[in-house]
Amino acid sequence: MEETMILDYKNIKSYFRQTAEYIFLDRVEIVPGVSAEGMKLVSAQDWYFKYHFPENPIMPGVFQMEAIMQTGGLIINAMEGKKEFPLLFRSSKSVHIYKGVRPGDILKTEVVLETYRRGIARFHGKATAGGELSCEMEFSLISSNELQSALPRGEK
Repeated sequence: MEETMILDYKNIKSYFRQTAEYIFLDRVEIVPGVSAEGMKLVSAQDWYFKYHFPENPIMPGVFQMEAIMQTGGLIINAMEGKKEFPLLFRSSKSVHIYKGVRPGDILKTEVVLETYRRGIARFHGKATAGGELSCEMEFSLISSNELQSALPRGEK
C-alpha cells in the first residue's frame, strides 16, 4: 500500500516557488506518484475578491483550475528526489466550470495522475464546493529538468 503524505500550512510552501498569495491550497493529502486531494478555505479576505467582483465576489474560474493543477503538481513533487523539480503548465482540455466558488466555501480538489513519462505528466482533476462539482479538467504539466535529459544528444 502506498504511503500517504500530508502537507498543511506549516510545510506546503516549501513545495511551491510562487508567493503565498498564489498558492490555492491550505492542506493536501498525497499518495506520491498516484493521486492527491487538496483543500482551500475560501476567505472573503482573499486578495482577488477585491477585484472579482466587489459587489458579487466569486473566485475566478482559472484559480479553480490553478488549485487543481497545484494539487497535481504535488503528486509529482512529493515523489522521492523530485521536490525541487519545477513543473510548468503544458496543456489543458475538456475544461468545464460548473459552479462559482464564493467566500466561505471550502474548495476541495481531487487529482489522479494518468501517465508520467519522460518529464510529461498527464492528469484528470476536479474541484467541488459545497459538495457540488465546480470544475473538472484534464491537463498536463512538464518537468523541463527531466525533459532535457530525455532528449537525444544534439536536440537540447
